[in-house]
Amino acid sequence: MSATYHLAQANILYAVDSLKSEKLASFHELALTVDALARKAPGFVFRLESLFDLPEDPYMLNVSVWKTMESLRDFTYQGEHADSLRIRRSWFKPPRGAPSVLWWVPEGSLPDVDESMARLGMLNAKGPTPDAFTFRRPFPPPQS
Repeated sequence: MSATYHLAQANILYAVDSLKSEKLASFHELALTVDALARKAPGFVFRLESLFDLPEDPYMLNVSVWKTMESLRDFTYQGEHADSLRIRRSWFKPPRGAPSVLWWVPEGSLPDVDESMARLGMLNAKGPTPDAFTFRRPFPPPQS
């Protein structure tokens, strides 16, 4: 019997100001709506959001798991989430490296912050590989 894999994704966003600032209030309002939509979206499995409000470098790491590449792609590039991508520059600085990474996890496995940051590091260091890839350069799930 072969294992089933889900698609994990992580994206990192560096804020233009403190995550608690008035400048980011409209982002937080929209994020609540988008989060609720994600949780109802076909193929959604899990979401972890970590906010790191460091005085010199506030950032947000969003981690989620989806049943398929297609379900994540549909959610990302359609509807209110797609709209938020178009206006993100008002809240976040341009990325320093890859802003997001994808990788396959065994069904039931949930990535954490450390693993997500490591996958972003792999993508930035080596480019897309089966262990850390992008929508533009995807890899299939592992063969069991």
